[in-house]
Amino acid sequence: MKFAQNSYLILLISFCVCPINASKQNSERNRANLVIGGKKVPIGGAPWAVSIIKNRQLICGGSLLTNKIVITAASCIKDVEPAKLLVRAGTTAFKNGGKLRRIKETIHHPKYVENSHSYNVALLHLLRPFNSTDKLVGQVKLPAANSVQPSSIYIFGWGLSSNKTSVLMTKNLRFTKTKIYSEKKCAQYLYEEDDTDYVFCSGDRTKTSDICTDDTGSPAIFEDNIQFGIVSDGGACSQTRTTILTNLTKHTNWIKNLISEFESEK
Repeated sequence: MKFAQNSYLILLISFCVCPINASKQNSERNRANLVIGGKKVPIGGAPWAVSIIKNRQLICGGSLLTNKIVITAASCIKDVEPAKLLVRAGTTAFKNGGKLRRIKETIHHPKYVENSHSYNVALLHLLRPFNSTDKLVGQVKLPAANSVQPSSIYIFGWGLSSNKTSVLMTKNLRFTKTKIYSEKKCAQYLYEEDDTDYVFCSGDRTKTSDICTDDTGSPAIFEDNIQFGIVSDGGACSQTRTTILTNLTKHTNWIKNLISEFESEK
């Protein structure tokens, strides 16, 4: 897996997880947008990762497609005025550091329906771009349309960690590796209205590092910074321990068309 720094590859190879005190999980359900356990990301290790903030609170994760376009989940921004949101990039901390940008407009997929996962994707058009010379700010790559998914994926986000006695909210970006389920297995966790072609699932019941419910918008990355999915619903706080992701290979063309429209604007 090729990331911005060689040291980050070493972290992935030495990947470890932290045990979670299950009795504390339900009390922390309101702490959204979080990866449970996992490994800390070094500064500059995931330069495309951003936090989406409303009223000084982290509400979702996201990632940079260009220096002025963020991709996240539609459920994060639907019915929220763009002026009430901020995007922070160039830091592994969601509360401070890096650079903040206001949002000019938000566009969610026209077929997105609340509580559905199939089209849970949105783009945020920033009012001002991030500096293209900033080494701590980078971009993900889109997968080829309808390309084959990998067998496992790395998911990034700000998350829950354990100090052996309780579950805490972490201050720094973390990542976790999860296996991708077969389509048949994934279908067990979906709503009837979900289209299995537009969704995939990941998880590993043998591990305590996964995505907590409401870790919405976080990027699922494979090699060469290619983003295959967006976390639509996380399951590490539930008994299923299954993360549901929007399949970006089915939305590549829609996203590219929107990017072209944004870039053509004066």
